[in-house]
Amino acid sequence: MKILLKVMGASLYHRVTRALASANSPFPRSSSQGKLIHWQLVELLPPFDSSCLDNASGELSFVLMEVDDLVIIENLRTMEQRESLHVRSLYSLEHELAPLILVLKHDILNSDLLDMPDIVSDWMIEPVSINDLVRRMFTGMRRRHRLRSELGYGILTLLPESRMLCYGGNSTQLTVSEVSVAELFLHHFGTVIPIEDIHLLFKIAGRSTEGSNIRVTMFQLRFKIEAVSRCQFTLTNTYNAGYVLRHVHTPDAGYTDLEARQDVATYDWWS
Repeated sequence: MKILLKVMGASLYHRVTRALASANSPFPRSSSQGKLIHWQLVELLPPFDSSCLDNASGELSFVLMEVDDLVIIENLRTMEQRESLHVRSLYSLEHELAPLILVLKHDILNSDLLDMPDIVSDWMIEPVSINDLVRRMFTGMRRRHRLRSELGYGILTLLPESRMLCYGGNSTQLTVSEVSVAELFLHHFGTVIPIEDIHLLFKIAGRSTEGSNIRVTMFQLRFKIEAVSRCQFTLTNTYNAGYVLRHVHTPDAGYTDLEARQDVATYDWWS
């Protein structure tokens, strides 16, 4: 396993270099899964900008940043907000950010560190322990993978517990009626759902099955889907057949070859 460790701060870079060179324990060179780690150290020169967090395809890279002043943390927060880096770090597939670990001086009060920028994966206090650094690296990777699974990053995703529909950093809240309908369409993405089965779904949920109520629910759900996905997905009425959730194929679409989070399935209400 090869890890690219990019270090910001000349003194920190030299300390990490010496620590790796003098380490006698085999642990710093292996992960918790027993895989050998081959370190590649790169010194980042100031100024620090978002390009320092770029994670090249196929590389497992981390950024270790020396912090001796709280102003540095505020500058990170400003950069994050200006360039929407917190959205990229959670949702982007093509522009994944390398996890950022801060190394803090002892004289920075812990009470001032309760609200870290979202792009900060973890932080530690001087002196740097390579063993501790390795643990934080792999913990950060596991945490990020869990967030992706829960949030769905660049995919149209429904979170039923909070009734949130998410896509590419945007989210909108659905009503109780819209959640059950959205689950059905997402599970059978691209398949026409007969109006009779939608009627039955409303009846089972104890909702009004009047045609006007169903039409209003479909209109509101379509509006929210198009708004949150920036018109990449839509809910279409198929004449005398039912409704279908599908891609919007337009020449100026900002995204291509996207899918809903659930797999496309052959529709069978009773299966």
